Amino acid sequence: MVHQSRWGWHPCDYATFRLLKRLHRACEEARRRFAAWQRWHRKMPRNRVVRRWLRDGQGRRIGCEVVGSRPEPSLSPLFCVRRLVPSYWSEDGKPLQEARLVEDVVFGDLGIVEAYRTARKPAASPEEVRPLPFTGQELQQLAAELMA
Repeated sequence: MVHQSRWGWHPCDYATFRLLKRLHRACEEARRRFAAWQRWHRKMPRNRVVRRWLRDGQGRRIGCEVVGSRPEPSLSPLFCVRRLVPSYWSEDGKPLQEARLVEDVVFGDLGIVEAYRTARKPAASPEEVRPLPFTGQELQQLAAELMA
């Protein structure tokens, strides 16, 4: 079902577009948190710490001290999937004879980014409108999972 606006024809009504926009924003936030998790995961455990600068009487930096360990960044359960995969490499980069299980996290946008871009772009006529890959009810379910 297509809807007309001042700028052209769209594949969804405004309320569905707002819901899609909220999901797109959550997806981009989840992408940023996933990138933060990847940066955290690449570090050796001894380097995952929070440091504080030490200053002298004139305010100049003279060193730093370890305040505590940096917590693992949280991941969105809707967009990120944790799984165990076999790896034939040790933590120091040497090959192993037998596989060991390591944690892997995969990010998936569920097609929300493409649907949002499709909904944003108006078409000149109703025949040119590309339909969304989601129904309104599927978007409602994704939004409910996101809020839970």
